[in-house]
Amino acid sequence: MSALARWMPASLAVRVFIVLLLGILLAAALTFDLAQRDRREVIAHFHARETAQRVSDLLNLLAMLPAEKRQQALDELSHDEWRLAPADACNGPRASLLARGLEERLSAKVRLDAAVRVPQRRERMAPPALAVRGSFADGSAFCIVHQSPRRISQPIEQWRYPFSLALFVALIALLSWFAVRLVLRPLQRMTTAAEAFGRDIRQPPLDTGGPAEVRQAAQVFNVMQDRIREAMAERTQILAAVTHDLKTPLTRMRLRLEACEDAGLREKLGGDLDAMQRLVDEGLDLARSMASGEAAVRMDIGALLASIADDAADAGQPVRYAGPTGVLTEGQPNGLRRAIENLVDNALKYGGEADILLETAKDAIVVRILDRGPGIPADRLDEVLQPFVRLEASRSRESGGTGLGLAIAANLVAAQGGTLTLNNRPDGGLEARIALPWPAPGAAAG
Repeated sequence: MSALARWMPASLAVRVFIVLLLGILLAAALTFDLAQRDRREVIAHFHARETAQRVSDLLNLLAMLPAEKRQQALDELSHDEWRLAPADACNGPRASLLARGLEERLSAKVRLDAAVRVPQRRERMAPPALAVRGSFADGSAFCIVHQSPRRISQPIEQWRYPFSLALFVALIALLSWFAVRLVLRPLQRMTTAAEAFGRDIRQPPLDTGGPAEVRQAAQVFNVMQDRIREAMAERTQILAAVTHDLKTPLTRMRLRLEACEDAGLREKLGGDLDAMQRLVDEGLDLARSMASGEAAVRMDIGALLASIADDAADAGQPVRYAGPTGVLTEGQPNGLRRAIENLVDNALKYGGEADILLETAKDAIVVRILDRGPGIPADRLDEVLQPFVRLEASRSRESGGTGLGLAIAANLVAAQGGTLTLNNRPDGGLEARIALPWPAPGAAAG
């Protein structure tokens, strides 16, 4: 089965089409063969009856004539159809069906000894000759050979067969492909809906029209979407509530810390409170990124990236932008700016500098943020995009990392319908790659 699967096309639609088409063609070929066999049997039976009738009529006629006039009567008949033959010509394969037909039709003046088929060296479709041996009532023997003047027509005329076969295959292929597309269209629609839901959970429910199986699958899919949205909303609400409620005790602790007379202790506790405050702030940012409600607007993504690089350069940070401007698409500018700023901050923190590159492909906009830091172990590139995942070896607590920056960036990019991936650069450093759909739904590239 695995060997067969390797030879099969990857597309399910093509697989079903091939199986359906081959099955129909095989069934049609078997049906055609059986029909031709039945047709040949009917034709053979018809010719046998006709031959039996003609031979019996001739023998009955000859039996009523005097013996001396029988040869004269045969001479007046067509020599291509009737001829006298030596007795040994009437030896051969018995023609049982013809013999029975003759016996039913011959009069009492004719005695039939044998009815055999005479091998012919003529054209393949010519009916075989029939030799009959017997005697008349006066005792004279006979051996008469009858060759039917009719030809058995070929099963299908040669010039029509290729045309009929091609037309049949074309019609079957067309109907098979239509049936496959009709059956798989709901699956393709559900695949598209699942992809859209993966980019943005605020998708409208699937249409529940169509056959019963399709309606049931669409209803289950819609229920699944609702449950996922509820779970995400509940998780976001819990995270936002916890991080927000932590602000009040943190503020009280900071006020009470001011009354601490031990300067060294006050400094250490103040550092811990600052770290906790950053964690709370980024927790709130993570909650907001998971439920981004910013409206999509038309924007120049090149100008946005250039603005981020200019702001960082004005602050004395080594950030450079390279790429075109005037690349128009639809998106959430504030969310995208926050995601890219997070990635730039990461690049500055662990690589000392950052390069922002913009590239356009046929169906995507690619933003690359490059640094020259130590990179990330290859087996943890996907893991670090999850919340609260930190790499102690290269990203220590002294650097101020909370493990939320990359997760926030990934959520904000996903809200744009894009993806964030991390890759180690061959010459050292890390590449953060943002791929956004282009043109975005409802937008055109400028």
